[in-house]
Amino acid sequence: MKTKHTSLLILIVLLFLPFAQFAQVTESQAYWVHEDPVYPAKVLDYEALSSTLAANCRKYDIKKANWITISTDDLRYFTLSPIKNMADLDKSRFSVLQSKMGEKEFNALFENFDECYDTHIDYIIHLDNDLSYMPGGVVQVQEGMEFRKLEMWYTTPQNFPKVLELAKQFKALYEKKNSKEYYRLYRSGFGSPGQFILLAISAKSAEDYERIRKENKELLGEARTPIYEELLRSIIRVETLNGYMRQDLSFTPKE
Repeated sequence: MKTKHTSLLILIVLLFLPFAQFAQVTESQAYWVHEDPVYPAKVLDYEALSSTLAANCRKYDIKKANWITISTDDLRYFTLSPIKNMADLDKSRFSVLQSKMGEKEFNALFENFDECYDTHIDYIIHLDNDLSYMPGGVVQVQEGMEFRKLEMWYTTPQNFPKVLELAKQFKALYEKKNSKEYYRLYRSGFGSPGQFILLAISAKSAEDYERIRKENKELLGEARTPIYEELLRSIIRVETLNGYMRQDLSFTPKE
C-alpha cells in the first residue's frame, strides 16, 4: 500500500508540475520582443519609418499597440511589448491602424520596413521582479536615464536554475551593501535565441555608467568574487551591448 500511495503522489506531482512552473512564470511580466538588425545604410530610413508608425499610433490612439524601443551600437533595434499570455501573440495590434490609415498606405509602410534588413526575429522574455534590483520599484523607463548597458549571460538548460540561484545571491549582496547600481533582470522565454538572463542597467550616459560600475565594484569588494567566479563556471558565453532608450520610436496608448 505504501508503494501505491507513493506512486500516486509522484504521479500527481508530475501532472501538476507544468502548471506550477507556468504559474511561477506568469508572476513576472512577459514581453514580446521584436528584434531588427538594420543595414547600416538603412538606419535613417528605418528610424523615419519607426517614427511614422509611432506617430500614426498616437494620431489614431491605437489601444492594442504598446511598445518601447531600444537601439544598440551594433545597429539592432529591439521593441518590447507587454503581453498577458501567449494568446496575445495571435491578436492583431495594428488592425485598427490599418483601417484608419488605409490599406494602401499601411502596407506601403511595412513593405518599406522590409527593405531595411534581411532577417528579423520574435521571442518572449520575462521581467523577473524578484531577481531585479531596484529598491524604489522596478520600472523600465527612468527620467533622464536613456543609456542602457545590456548584458546577456547565456547558459545551458541544465545550468539555468543554478544561474538563477547565483542571481539571488548577487541581489542579496547588492541589498546588503546598499549598491547604487540598479538593474532589471529578464529571463529568456519562448522562441529566445538561447537560454539566458539579461541584465539591463540604466544610466545618464556611457560615462555615467562607467562611474556607477567602478563605484559598485569597489563597494562590493571581495564579497563579489566567489559568486562571480561561480557564475563564470555556469555560463557558456556573454554578450554585452551599449544601447539607448528611444522614446521617439516608442508608443504608449492614452489611458
